[in-house]
Amino acid sequence: MERVFVYGTLKRGERNHALVAPYLHRVLPGRVLGYRLFHLEGGGRPYPYPAMVPGEGWVEGEVLFLDPEALPLLDELEEEGVEYRRVRVRAETPEGPLEAWAYLYLGDLEGARPLPSGSWGGYP
Repeated sequence: MERVFVYGTLKRGERNHALVAPYLHRVLPGRVLGYRLFHLEGGGRPYPYPAMVPGEGWVEGEVLFLDPEALPLLDELEEEGVEYRRVRVRAETPEGPLEAWAYLYLGDLEGARPLPSGSWGGYP
């Protein structure tokens, strides 16, 4: 079982959640400290999406418990190594801290809108 911290289009109710739904066993709310969140539009995607980068603050999201077969699909979606890098983070959850994978943004943040609330969602 793999744990993946998601904070944008892979959360429940968001546009890419269906990609991971067949591999999903359970979900916990969570947040990671030591990161900042930005809202991006344009770039290589036809829809808005978030970017998590190291910095002062926290990012709210969900910890997905997934079959290991989901990781290659997520790596492809996130363009692992090009647009995002998959790294280990410590997620705070109601069940205590958990180590999980997360995708950190590698691109330019020029024109990105900071989200000081640490939360992304509800975008078309």
